[in-house]
Amino acid sequence: MILHPSLASANPLRYGHELAALNDVDMGSVHLDIEDSSFIHNITFGMKAVQAVARQTHHPLSFHFMVARPQRWFDMLSEIRPAWIFVHAETLEYPSETLAEIRRTGARAGLAVNPATPIDPYRYLALQLDAVMVMTSEPDGQDQRFIPFMCEKIKKVRELFPQTECWADGGITLAAAQQLATAGAQHIVIGRALFSSSDYRTTLAQFAAL
Repeated sequence: MILHPSLASANPLRYGHELAALNDVDMGSVHLDIEDSSFIHNITFGMKAVQAVARQTHHPLSFHFMVARPQRWFDMLSEIRPAWIFVHAETLEYPSETLAEIRRTGARAGLAVNPATPIDPYRYLALQLDAVMVMTSEPDGQDQRFIPFMCEKIKKVRELFPQTECWADGGITLAAAQQLATAGAQHIVIGRALFSSSDYRTTLAQFAAL
């Protein structure tokens, strides 16, 4: 299991401290949720904050755009060499074009889908996708609770996109991660379960061992 700590779940007054604590930890990337209230009702990081994070960590950066127009960010991001960029299927008029734009930044291209969004209509993108991210909770203001039924969606992704890496993101506890691993998830975005723990190394090791 490859783990991606989500910085948006950390204490915003301690971002530098949190990044320093993760510097010598084995993980997939520092994960940045970009939200500007145009798609969900929240605001997270602006470009100055993203650049500061890039300077502070040696880990790759993965980006999850929960915004209505993610394309506006791509040229700016290319300067910091992002490893992964995920965009939401629900925001895209022409997904193929957007995935091509992501690749021009040097990043691997990912498609994220909300719990209510079927994955079947996007099967035609299989050869253009490096990853599919299944949202395992809704950003509904109710603690983003894990939805166990999303394990069935993970299985569907592995069936329809066998050459594509499968990510899961949303309300993931250790018990939920076990279910997701069994269903076939290869990457887990871990937020509150990590940053509310007292020992990041031990917590990450428990998740990675699944």
